[in-house]
Amino acid sequence: MADAVGGAMPKTNGHTNGEKASYSSKFDLADHFIGGNELSRAPPSKVKDFVAASDGHTVITSILIANNGIAAVKEIRSVRKWAYETFGDEKAIQFVVMATPEDLGANADYIRMADKYVEVPGGTNNNNYANVELIVDVAERMGVHAVWAGWGHASENPKLPESLAASPHKIVFIGPPGSAMRSL
Repeated sequence: MADAVGGAMPKTNGHTNGEKASYSSKFDLADHFIGGNELSRAPPSKVKDFVAASDGHTVITSILIANNGIAAVKEIRSVRKWAYETFGDEKAIQFVVMATPEDLGANADYIRMADKYVEVPGGTNNNNYANVELIVDVAERMGVHAVWAGWGHASENPKLPESLAASPHKIVFIGPPGSAMRSL
């Protein structure tokens, strides 16, 4: 077999030197798709076992919900149902939600359903749910693996997935990459 160019090891059928290649190298995924809680670094859990068995790359056990109201309720309910059906534990994925003083005053359902909440400024959504810098700051401080922004607010701002990927924590954005958003 010929030597690889630039010192890289040649790959054959997704394998390098007989070793199984990582998901990201096998499919040449962009770095922003690989989260900071990579399979090789994640602590043991049923979720990690599932990701490994599914040939996945990033273990997500904590999600920041950067939305409110029915959007947040639907996300929490659907993931909890999936976690129960898949792992027998609806709390296998933990939820942190952002909550404005108005949401707290209304005793919003999504706040009661979450595992933790972080109070954020009230008022118009550019102060909270559409504020990319605030969302990234909350995600980093809370140590979540991923952010779900739902619909509306910051969910269609390409700066959100790009800022999360650029974070030292490499937080996954559950949604399309910024390049896809810019195409629309």
